[in-house]
Amino acid sequence: MAEEDERLRGNYLRNAPWSQPGASYFTTLPTDQELAFRRWVGANGVKFNPDASIADYDMRGFWQALQRRDPRAVTAIDPNDQKLHYPDYWKTPYHETFSNQSQWATRNAPHWTEDDKLVTPDGRVIFDDKARR
Repeated sequence: MAEEDERLRGNYLRNAPWSQPGASYFTTLPTDQELAFRRWVGANGVKFNPDASIADYDMRGFWQALQRRDPRAVTAIDPNDQKLHYPDYWKTPYHETFSNQSQWATRNAPHWTEDDKLVTPDGRVIFDDKARR
C-alpha cells in the first residue's frame, strides 16, 4: 500500500502545476449513498479501493453522476489495452494520465492527441497509450 501511495504522490507532484489549487478531488457521499456505492463497487468488480486515503480517480463522483444519468458517466473499452476505461472527467491529479479533460485541470494541462499520446503544452509526450501494449 505504501508503494502505491508513493506512486500516486509522484503523479500528483508532476500534475500539480496543471491542477486547480485548493480543490477537493474526492466526492463525499452521505452514509446511505456510501453503502450503495460500496455495494456497486463489489457487485461490478470495480477496481477501486473505497478505503484508500488517496486515489487517482474520483469513483464516488463517477458513481454519483451515473445515478443521475449524467451523459459523461459512461465507460468504454480502451482499444489500446482492451480494458475498461472510465472518463477523464473524474481523474484526479494523482492519476498517471491526468489531462485537460479532468474537472480539476487547468486549461493548459496536458491533452490527448489523435494518436493517443498525452502531451504537455510544450509538446513533450508524458504518456503514450499505444506503447503500453
